[in-house]
Amino acid sequence: MKELLKKDWEYTLSENEKGYFLSVLCGTSAVFVVSFQLSKEESNNFLEQGETYISYLANQVMSNPEFYFDRRETPEK
Repeated sequence: MKELLKKDWEYTLSENEKGYFLSVLCGTSAVFVVSFQLSKEESNNFLEQGETYISYLANQVMSNPEFYFDRRETPEK
């Protein structure tokens, strides 16, 4: 697993042979991490827009983590 981007206390973007994975720190008084593999569209947006897109996506996850629960996946190390 190769770490590509990291913003402390917000998100980490990693890559392996399966694709890109985003891990986002969510919550307020109780914190938890939502990790998922980027879809093809999300991956293309990242490749076109870079860190700007990942920050946007991470904010979407922080605001509505429940929308990403069914996509949760822990990347292999």
